[in-house]
Amino acid sequence: MPKWKCYRCGTVYDQEAPPDICANCNAAVSFWIDWTEAKTPLEDPVGKYMNRQIVMIDINNSAWEAAKLMREKNAGCVFVTNGGQPVGIVTERDILYKIVADGLPAAHVLLRKIMSTPLVSVEEVAPIRKAMSLMKEGGFRRLLVLGERGKAVGMISQQDLLDAALQSTVAS
Repeated sequence: MPKWKCYRCGTVYDQEAPPDICANCNAAVSFWIDWTEAKTPLEDPVGKYMNRQIVMIDINNSAWEAAKLMREKNAGCVFVTNGGQPVGIVTERDILYKIVADGLPAAHVLLRKIMSTPLVSVEEVAPIRKAMSLMKEGGFRRLLVLGERGKAVGMISQQDLLDAALQSTVAS
């Protein structure tokens, strides 16, 4: 069955003929793009490129403990939890800018004071394009990835998205 893509919003319709009006953007579309070609990596689900190893630490720990954990796990960030649920993120940049640059003792600064919150996440089944959009809009470099029932299952970073884009150019 042919697929048709709205040139205005990108909604794809799986039907014999294109609709008169796009149900997503309500545009009276004058022309439709035949969308029968293979989908691009930007339409692939986030779960295909995410890192499944996420490092978590309790909100009541210090920045020093987080830095040690990041070094031990070779990670650029930790997700901060409260009662086992992710509520924020602390990155190497946070530690550098908010602690080291101000000359603060990392062992005495609690993560709750420097973490970025609220935590922005994306669903594992969402297209890569959505993760890129969230990162661009919010100025984020990493997003928590949620699976079924909202459980944290991984993380996607700008590097992961770059890898997806490079696969797209190599495949073309």
